[in-house]
Amino acid sequence: MDYSQIPLRDMQMPEAIGWWPLAYGWWVVLIIVLISLVYLARYLRKKLSDPRRYALRELKSIEQAYSQHQDTNQLIMQSNSLLKRLALSLYPREQVASLSGDNWCQFLQDTGGVSVEVARELLAKGPYQRQRSDRIDHTRLIQFCRQWIKQVKGAKYA
Repeated sequence: MDYSQIPLRDMQMPEAIGWWPLAYGWWVVLIIVLISLVYLARYLRKKLSDPRRYALRELKSIEQAYSQHQDTNQLIMQSNSLLKRLALSLYPREQVASLSGDNWCQFLQDTGGVSVEVARELLAKGPYQRQRSDRIDHTRLIQFCRQWIKQVKGAKYA
């Protein structure tokens, strides 16, 4: 028997499986990815709009200005102003706006978790009196400000 003479049709392949509609597992993966992207976007938005980030940048510019001009009074005033503005953006205005002197230093210690003894004299009385530049350790003041900015947990961002 000659098999080449048998009338056979060509082999038929099944159609390729389409990508639509998606299987349930892919829907779950898509939903997880979308939720993750939303949370990532919210996290980045919160992180990038954090006022502490801007405060650290401004502290660096204050430090650079001091290294150029060596004006101790200006350093004290700008550092104190920066800390006060940051505190006002992180805490309710009624709680922060009226603070000055020892109350202000106590607030800084309570909220930042850092020892204020380094800067107590400068921040409490410094803005209101003339300082002699040989008495002031500017690096410790800037280090205190940087440490407080990094460690403060505001009421709005806690």
